[in-house]
Amino acid sequence: MLKLFLQGFIALQSTAKSSNIFFFSRTREMQLLIILLAAVVYAQDECIRNSCHPQLGDLLIGRSSQLSATSTCGLNGPQKYCILGYLENEQKCFTCDSSYPYNRYNNPYSHQIENIITTFEPDRKLKWWQSENGVDRVSIRLDLEALFQFSHLVLTFKTFRPAEMLIERSRDNGQTWKVFRYFSQDCESSFPGIPTGPAQRIEDVICDSKYSGTEPSTDGEVVLKALDPNFQIENPYNPHIQELITMTNLRVNFTRLLTLGDTLLLRRKRNPQEKYYYALYEMVVRGSCFCNGHASQCMPVDNARGDVFREQRMVHGRCVCQHNTDGLNCERCKDFYNDAPWRPAEKSSINGCKKCNCNGHSESCHFDMAVYLASGGVSGGVCENCQHNRIGPNCEQCRPFFYEDSYACIPCDCDPEGSLNNGMCESRTDPSSRTVAGRCICKENVEGVRCDRCKSGFFGISRDNPQGCQYCRCNRLGSVSTPSPCDPVTGECFCQRFAFGPLCDQCLQGYWGLGNTVYSCSLCDCDIGGAYNDMCSLTDGQCQCLPHIIGRRCNDPAPGYFFAPLDYYIYEAEYAAPLGNAASLVNPTSLPKCEAYFRQRGYAFKFRNGKFVLTKIAKRSIREKQQAQNTIPLDPGSPLQIIFRQRSHDRPVTWTGPGFVRVQDGAGLRFTVNNIPAFLDYSIVIRYEPESSDDWTAEIKVTPISIPSDGRCPNLELETKTATLSASSRIAILDTPVCLDSDGRYFVDIIFRQPYGTDSHILVDSIGLIPKIESLQNFCSRTDLDEYRRYQCIEIASEVGSQLLPEVCERLIASMSARIHNGAVSCKCNAQGSVSAACSKFGGQCQCKPNVIGRCCDTCAPSSFGFGSSGCTPCDCDPQGSVSEMCDQANGQCPCRREIYGRQCSQCQPGYFGFPQCRPCQCNGNSEICDPRTGACLNCRGFSTGNNCERCLEGYHGDPTFREPCEPCLCPDTKASGRYFAHSCNKDHNALQEVCNCIEGYAGAHCDKCPAGYYGSLTRAEDRCQQCRCNNNIDPTEPDACDGLTGECLKCLYNTDGPNCQFCRPGYFGSALQQNCIACVCNPLGTDCNSCPSNKTCICDQSTGQCPCLPNVVGTSCNECAPGFWDMGSGRGCQPCDCVPGNSLSNQCNQFSGQCQCRPEFEGKRCNECGQNFFGNPKFGCISCNCTIEGTERPVCDQYTGTCNCRTGVIGKFCDQCARGFLPEFPACTSCHPCFELWDKNVSDIRQTLQKLIKAASVTHDDKLPTYEKQFEELEKKLAEVQRLLNSPVASLEEVQKAEELYDQIRRTTDQIDPNSIVVDDTPVLNSKINSIRNELNLHFNDLKNRVKLIFKFDVTKLLDVYNTIKKHYKDSNNTEQRVKNTQPTIDQSRNTREKAIGLLDKASLPEDLDALQKKINELNVKDLNEKVCGAPGDEQCSEATCGGALCRDIFGNRKCGGPYCKGTLPVAHSATEEAKKTEKKIPTLLTQLEDSEKELGNAKITAQETKEKASELSKKITKNKDKYEKEKEKTNALIKNVKDFLTGDSVLPEDIEKIAEAVLALKIPSSPSPEDLIRKIQNILVDCKKIESVIDNLNNKNHEVKELLEQAKEAEKRAKATDITEAKKALEKAKEVQDKVKKSINETKDNFEAINNNIYQTKEKLDRIEDNNMDLMNRLNDLNREIKNLKEKTEMNGLQAKDAKEAAEGALANATEAEKDLKKVNDQFQKLKEKEKGNGASQEAIDKAKMLKTEAEELAKDVGGKMKEIMDLEKKIEDLLKSKEDKEKEISELEDRVRIVRNEIIKRGVAYSTCQF
Repeated sequence: MLKLFLQGFIALQSTAKSSNIFFFSRTREMQLLIILLAAVVYAQDECIRNSCHPQLGDLLIGRSSQLSATSTCGLNGPQKYCILGYLENEQKCFTCDSSYPYNRYNNPYSHQIENIITTFEPDRKLKWWQSENGVDRVSIRLDLEALFQFSHLVLTFKTFRPAEMLIERSRDNGQTWKVFRYFSQDCESSFPGIPTGPAQRIEDVICDSKYSGTEPSTDGEVVLKALDPNFQIENPYNPHIQELITMTNLRVNFTRLLTLGDTLLLRRKRNPQEKYYYALYEMVVRGSCFCNGHASQCMPVDNARGDVFREQRMVHGRCVCQHNTDGLNCERCKDFYNDAPWRPAEKSSINGCKKCNCNGHSESCHFDMAVYLASGGVSGGVCENCQHNRIGPNCEQCRPFFYEDSYACIPCDCDPEGSLNNGMCESRTDPSSRTVAGRCICKENVEGVRCDRCKSGFFGISRDNPQGCQYCRCNRLGSVSTPSPCDPVTGECFCQRFAFGPLCDQCLQGYWGLGNTVYSCSLCDCDIGGAYNDMCSLTDGQCQCLPHIIGRRCNDPAPGYFFAPLDYYIYEAEYAAPLGNAASLVNPTSLPKCEAYFRQRGYAFKFRNGKFVLTKIAKRSIREKQQAQNTIPLDPGSPLQIIFRQRSHDRPVTWTGPGFVRVQDGAGLRFTVNNIPAFLDYSIVIRYEPESSDDWTAEIKVTPISIPSDGRCPNLELETKTATLSASSRIAILDTPVCLDSDGRYFVDIIFRQPYGTDSHILVDSIGLIPKIESLQNFCSRTDLDEYRRYQCIEIASEVGSQLLPEVCERLIASMSARIHNGAVSCKCNAQGSVSAACSKFGGQCQCKPNVIGRCCDTCAPSSFGFGSSGCTPCDCDPQGSVSEMCDQANGQCPCRREIYGRQCSQCQPGYFGFPQCRPCQCNGNSEICDPRTGACLNCRGFSTGNNCERCLEGYHGDPTFREPCEPCLCPDTKASGRYFAHSCNKDHNALQEVCNCIEGYAGAHCDKCPAGYYGSLTRAEDRCQQCRCNNNIDPTEPDACDGLTGECLKCLYNTDGPNCQFCRPGYFGSALQQNCIACVCNPLGTDCNSCPSNKTCICDQSTGQCPCLPNVVGTSCNECAPGFWDMGSGRGCQPCDCVPGNSLSNQCNQFSGQCQCRPEFEGKRCNECGQNFFGNPKFGCISCNCTIEGTERPVCDQYTGTCNCRTGVIGKFCDQCARGFLPEFPACTSCHPCFELWDKNVSDIRQTLQKLIKAASVTHDDKLPTYEKQFEELEKKLAEVQRLLNSPVASLEEVQKAEELYDQIRRTTDQIDPNSIVVDDTPVLNSKINSIRNELNLHFNDLKNRVKLIFKFDVTKLLDVYNTIKKHYKDSNNTEQRVKNTQPTIDQSRNTREKAIGLLDKASLPEDLDALQKKINELNVKDLNEKVCGAPGDEQCSEATCGGALCRDIFGNRKCGGPYCKGTLPVAHSATEEAKKTEKKIPTLLTQLEDSEKELGNAKITAQETKEKASELSKKITKNKDKYEKEKEKTNALIKNVKDFLTGDSVLPEDIEKIAEAVLALKIPSSPSPEDLIRKIQNILVDCKKIESVIDNLNNKNHEVKELLEQAKEAEKRAKATDITEAKKALEKAKEVQDKVKKSINETKDNFEAINNNIYQTKEKLDRIEDNNMDLMNRLNDLNREIKNLKEKTEMNGLQAKDAKEAAEGALANATEAEKDLKKVNDQFQKLKEKEKGNGASQEAIDKAKMLKTEAEELAKDVGGKMKEIMDLEKKIEDLLKSKEDKEKEISELEDRVRIVRNEIIKRGVAYSTCQF
């Protein structure tokens, strides 16, 4: 827009010039307008990026009508006023006439208030505002049309400034005012309580006395700034800051005139008040339109027409708002821009208003802070009046009952019956909230697209139901889940199998768990041996367990109990009695033949006093006595011998008990059996270990000793049965079982024979009795028996050791144990030998302590002893020292060999050593004992020592080996005296005296002298030789190194000194203790000569080496000046540098010249002079002359004035221009041609003449307007430049930014300039200061000259000599360093050469016989070796050799040896390696596949086994029903008998009889099914039975196929491992085929398994229904039995209660009669009150009370009537019960007959069902 305006302006200008129109008279106004428009456009651009603010201006301009004063002189007519004057002839009084506004020509005496508005006119001092004379309280008020931002106020007074005044502001159009500041000469008296400052906070209001004095008398100012500049404002938009700088009104209150005191005089020529008034030249109120940072321009508030005159520079009050804001002060957002909260703009953020997003569905919105905060500060706009069926903050949602589809809102299609909110649907699709547009919101129990059907499990859809549909009350576990448990319309329940009832909440008999578990009705599945029957609790499924059995199914033993294994009844051979030949070892006395008869019957048979006596003895005593008499020996050589076997943790135990009995051919053992648990058939199992490869036979004979009278076993035939003991086995089972009765006693005699008659033995472990499962009645089915035999349960259970029983065997054996023992068997763990009382659930093995064995942990293991609380201790008999590994069971003593003793027989006897070859000790007669292992003698006597007491102790001499006694040494005294200074001594046989071997520090034959390096006298007992303390600074071998008596050091070494050589010698320093005393090195120039004797080394500090330095000299050697000093060569120390602190970089100076390091603007030795191109006083600072160096001469500028010293031909203030008469190429400035001077003179003359003419023309007065042709030409040029800029391309971004920054800087500078500030010319003051500085400088210069004269003459020659010496040494040092550096490469080269030479020499160490070596080399032939290695002779060229050779290489440079058809060792090895690697990679894959096949076969086997088990459970359960019903029949008969006995008793009350009758009648007798239903069920069962048999046969066939496939797979695996890789591939293919067959078989097995499961499930379902009915009847009968018992206990109480009840009834009747009378009285009184109320008109309160009384009386009457009725009913009931007692007895008898009939029918049908015989 600005560009178009400028183009139009230029066109208009050119048109005006062509038509000679006077256009240029208003050119300046147009240019200002252009600049203003450009500024506006730029300001608007600035608002786009940053906060913007209008420019400051005078708020009074253009507001004269809004400015008022409470007092103005001459408003109502002329008024006189005077001024203060001092001249006699001066006019002192004047007239004020303010009736009309001021006019310079027509009304110059008007002083209205608008005169104070600044106009910048030349006559502004000729007009002012003036108040009336003598008025103290005057106010000036400015009323603004809007809220403005106030900057500062300036008042310029014509008279004295007020003595008191205050300034106020208002922000509410003058309704309330706040004081800005108080002004007064005396603040405390004028404005008490107002602080005088300075302000502590920016908002503090203080009183200022600065602007209230008498000076000046005119042109005095009062300045007030809105914000105190002493405070830093961080946030200008803070509310309390905005409070200070914004206003709508400003009021200046003058409260007291400033007078000079003449108003107090009594006599006055004139009125003194005429001289005192308020008069103001100007009032400037600086401020701006307040726009909150959202506008840079303002416009008029009244929006007047464009042709209405507006005064220039007026600050308008309506902001031209940017950033989408609106309002007078941009204090709100524009309409439809309310998406963000309005905030003032900040420097870093414009905080503009955001447009609302209504998605085109609304044109208005408002801001909601709650919405804004909920969105996380993103959006807060809420749209209004949304159209197109939309709602929501952004009209983004469809209205209720509408949903969004393709940006349109469509009505919902929902069934109001089943949907929420009467058919409302989801309005839009949102994956985050999982909503779908148009989807109906169904009620809780309703589903469907339209919410028009009930959910599964609900029925009866209805609009009135808040949940839509009713819940099906069916039991969720007993009813079907799909499609719905009940009918969706009627709610009728659909029950699952085994559940029944209206709500499917009951289980059939034989099932349980409905409502108590997470499953439906479950089968009881009680254990066949652990439970009494198959019935269980309906609530928790608990079966009725035998004693000490727990678990729901009764299949777990209770804690402390276990299930006995098959081989539980074991009889150890070690505890058996000998038979046959072994019996002769005992040699018993002969007794009558009847002895055996009586002993078998428990009588002791003895011969006493010629008579035979029989004594009754206990069974245990008989057995113990027999065992004591008939024992098996331990010694070898007997026909029977006990062999104990040690147990170890690293190998399994394959025997029972402590060991074996070694039996010879023909010998026998007798086992006593007296603990038979039950009448059964038992198999006899013999455990043994053969010692040869021959088979043995065992002849077994079972003889009964005592048989119970009620024994059911037939008479045993006393025949011998034979069993074969195979050499390849460890157990033998007798084929024919033996029937044994419980509580019977038997002898089992076994004789072992070897058929071939070889002299061999067999180790017999034990025998066991294993019950035959077939002999248990009603125990298991045929399937169980088949599995029991198929899995070889007897054989596996008979083996010794930890055998993994199949699950089938373990289950059947546990059930069999529970049946045989009538429950679980007690652990009976030995308290001392076991860890705890618990044992394993199966087998009953207790957890034994160490070395304890036995099931009950009651016996020490072989080779252990000491049974106790810690277990048993191993014997640990040493095999080398003991006769046997067995030890005494009590004390653990092992049997030892001769000369050996100890519990373990592991030591030699005293006086011997060298176990096990014990030898006598060798101690030379000085000891009798020695170390049992090494033979070293112990406790040597006679001062001897040594392993054989062969030498004397230290301090003694002699030879015990020659029986020479040991005598004490005298060195010089004995060892016990304390003066023994020798290691040892010996006797010199030649000198016949002893010689001492002295310790260190002693010498002499008897160690009675001190050697060199030691001192001492040794004359007294306490004297000792001590080492001389010379700190290792003497030679200890030198005799006179130290004094022999005192120890004083005499010959100190290493430059040390002192009595102990503890110091360094004078002139040396360091540590004498570390032998590093070094000579002092002191610089003679810096060292004090007094510490350095002539021709001797200087003395320094002995610890640090510090030399004594001269003043201001530092360094250990005194070789440098201290910082800030120099001139060490003077010999008197170093002198101060004395650098001027402010002019130098530091206090350091050159050590030799003393030159300080000056700053760039200073120079001089001390930096006390201004540098080149600088001037001024160095004390106060040097100023840059800024002279151009190329145009100046030395000195560059004057050191006082800074005037540049230009060279010839150069001029200018900074010598940067060529002078007139010289060419302009600076800095060359070549002189012009000589003719230039002639022309220059002429031009100068013409110029002077022209100046005179211009001056003369200016004096003349001409009414004609001056011409401005030159100015016009310049303007035209500028306009052309603007046109060129507009037509040229847009400036670059950098130029625009620079221009913007320049504009900002100009604007800020303009705002900061105070228009009322006065610029003072400081040049005169500066000149005076320069003169004073020059004078002071002259004084200092003269003083410096005087000081220089006093300085001594310095010896320059000495300094030069020192300098030359230092320079020479420095040069020599550099040369030496360079030479050293140059030699380093030579040294490195020499080192490398030496190392190479050493390496070559090492390699060149050849054998001496080089000729022989050469001969051997020539004899070497690689041909044969090459053929063996590579496969071909090596006599061909490498290019022709197919197999390569030793030196052959391929094209890649690798060695070539071998090839495809080469048969050398290397190629063959490579081929074998590659083939092995391939095979190694293939074998894991093959093995993995084979393992997978084996796993699948195993899984198939397990699946088949489980299937068989489940199939067999059905038949097992059927066989169990018969016994169960028999027991229940007995229980029922007993119950009926108890009921009958109870009812026939005399003390039974009628109430009890009634309860029993009701309970019996409540029993639901299962109705007999119709014949048709019964036949149908039986047929279904028969079909299922046939299906099960066929499926079982099919499974058996599949199982055989699976086993065959498994064997084939195993054989294939073996062949694969045995064959090579080629055969492995074939095996792999076969294995895959086998695997496919296995998978096929597995799939077929799974199908059959599923079919069997279905059939089993159906069959169980039918049987369980029958059992449920029976179980229900039994439960009810049990409940009836319990109730009968309770009734018996209450019988006696009932009579008393009936009597009490009768008495209570009579009392209640009497009370009722009295109550009836009282009620009648109350009614009578009530009637009276009623009549009284009619006559008197009772109050409402009385009426209410009467009504309450009436109500209570009626309730009481009703209660009494009820009680009477209850009493009458009770009496009648008692009479009826007494009468019906006999009738109830008859009903009970009939009921008993009925129950008996039902019971028989149940038993009959149960038997038929269990046997499938219908």
